[in-house]
Amino acid sequence: MKVLLLFSFILIDSAILPAQDSTYVTIKAGNKVKDVLSPSDIFYYPQFTNGKVYFKIGAKTEAKMNYTRLVDQMLFVGPKGDTLALADENTIKFIAIGQDTFYYDDGFIRLIANNGIIKLAEKQIWVVADVRKMGTHNRSTNSVAITSLSNYSDETARAKSHDLIINEDILIRKEVQYYFGDTYGHFVPATKKKLMLLFPKEELKLESFLKENKINFDKKEDVEKIAQFIGRYH
Repeated sequence: MKVLLLFSFILIDSAILPAQDSTYVTIKAGNKVKDVLSPSDIFYYPQFTNGKVYFKIGAKTEAKMNYTRLVDQMLFVGPKGDTLALADENTIKFIAIGQDTFYYDDGFIRLIANNGIIKLAEKQIWVVADVRKMGTHNRSTNSVAITSLSNYSDETARAKSHDLIINEDILIRKEVQYYFGDTYGHFVPATKKKLMLLFPKEELKLESFLKENKINFDKKEDVEKIAQFIGRYH
C-alpha cells in the first residue's frame, strides 16, 4: 500500500532557500525511499554497532544501535531481532557508540568537540526541499517547503520509514547542521544570536571576533574557530 509521508509544511519562497553546499535527491512517486537512497545515505554507521544508552536517572542499557539521517532517530535491535526507534528520548543523558557521543536535545546530535567550556555538535539529516503534487490534467505543481521526514508518533513506523512508498514526487536535501552546547549538555543551533545568549559576558569580544573573521555558522571550521576563541578566555 502506498503511504504518504506525514509532513508539517513551512511554506517559503524558493528564492530564500539556504545557500549552502548540499546534496539533492529526487524520489519519484511509487518508489520506496530505500530504492533511491543507499544504506550509507540513510544510516550513520555501515552496520548496527554496540552502543550504550546512559539515562539521566543514572541507569544505562546496551544494544546494537544506529542513527538514521532520514528521520533523526536512534534505532536499536530489539530482543526479538526487530529494529525499533528509541522512545522517551528526554530521559536520555547521552548515548555512546564506539568513539562517538550522541546527545538528545529536540533531536539527536553528535558531539564533535568539547574544550570544557563549550561543546560543538552536528546533525546530519535529510530534509524535504520540494514536494511536487499532481495538478489539473495530471500536471505537476510545485509546493516549496522546508521540513524533516521525522513526523511519526509510532517508533516502529519511524524505524521502518525507509520502506515507505512515496505517493508524491519529493526533492530532499542532505544537510549538516551545527550546534553549540554548554557544560550541562544543553544545545542550541549555531547562530550568532544563540551564541550571544550562551556567553552574554563575552558579547563585545565575540562581536569583534565575528566581524574580523567573517564567520559562517554553516561551516565546521568556522564554528571550531569560535570554540577555540571562547576557550582562550575561560
